Amino acid sequence: MADVLTLFDESVLQKGFYVPRFEVVVDKSGLPSDVVRDVRQITYKDNVKEIDNFEIVVNNWDAGARAYKYIGSESADSDDPEAAIRWRLFEPCTREVEIRFGYQDELVTMTKAFFTTMAPSFHAAEPTLNVRGLNVLHQLRRKQYSTSWQNLTDTAIVKNLATLPDPKTGQRRFPLPIRTNPGEEQPRPFVAQQNQYDIDFLLSLARRNAYVVRVDQKANGSRELYFGLSDDPNLRAVEYRLAWGRSLMDFQPTLTTANQIRSVTVHGWNRRTKKAIRQKVSLDDRGFTANKDLKELLLRCDPREEEVTSEPVATLAEAKQRARAILLDRTREIIKATGATVGLPNLRAGVFVHIENVGARLSGRYFVTETTHTLGAGGYTTKFAARREDEEAK
Repeated sequence: MADVLTLFDESVLQKGFYVPRFEVVVDKSGLPSDVVRDVRQITYKDNVKEIDNFEIVVNNWDAGARAYKYIGSESADSDDPEAAIRWRLFEPCTREVEIRFGYQDELVTMTKAFFTTMAPSFHAAEPTLNVRGLNVLHQLRRKQYSTSWQNLTDTAIVKNLATLPDPKTGQRRFPLPIRTNPGEEQPRPFVAQQNQYDIDFLLSLARRNAYVVRVDQKANGSRELYFGLSDDPNLRAVEYRLAWGRSLMDFQPTLTTANQIRSVTVHGWNRRTKKAIRQKVSLDDRGFTANKDLKELLLRCDPREEEVTSEPVATLAEAKQRARAILLDRTREIIKATGATVGLPNLRAGVFVHIENVGARLSGRYFVTETTHTLGAGGYTTKFAARREDEEAK
């Protein structure tokens, strides 16, 4: 079980949350001081189902020169080398960018990414430039592939995918090593990647198994791609304890039974035996322990029984695995919430937080699915979206 820190504990580690800072490193060099002064706001977002991204808002107007600084006044025949460097500073695709957030001298790497977009706004008051970027997984959308596998689990497919070379260049298709944490999986007779980008295919496998995908930054600066269960035993061994009225600035939960189901039945066809496939799983089956304190409430609402006929399954084991993933994913959606707290660099998508002081039904252990870290004139704040996955609820 991970250590649980209150915000007071974390404030000791973060030097009282005084002097929030950011650092933008472009090709291993920090931004010049005059460029840093132009930064109005920097935002980093991550999500267990999407590619991490960042946005930097900078002042784009040089009042002394009466010209735009980074885009809008450049000249193709300019002989000013300093101006040329400034105009190309935020150009897409050309440089690796490292974004760091934290307090005083304790900065945490949020992402290593690439500039992908320059979006200037030509306002009369203060022209600005919004610079956006995506993390390394963006590289997995450069080329589509068609590949097939036989008699492998989805996790085994992902491990194999990480070793495959591009047929033309001979280089590995995946830019990162992959770490997996599988649940109960069964080999699938045949799986095909049909003219898909690798990241889209990977995310489809994750959705099929109710897994999460994220890029983990290690202390030594290296990175790895994680594919597996939301409860990852190798993740940072600390979980935050956030309480309404003390460490939560905002908390908006939603408890709903509208889309809940008591059972899932998956239908398919076994081509080898020429027989129909039918597998059913329900909330009464062993292993469905998330949010079990709300099971009575859920059953009182008479949740529906779902029949799935559009899933491509070829064996009983595969049908059961898919039915279980659907029911588990739906059960985790009974309570979702958004919240905000002081800036916490290590509060990221893929970690757990303990929410308190909101009553027995809403308090508990939440899995963070998305975070937004913003550092600007208003200080440093972290907003998050989460779903309740309380395995210990009574």
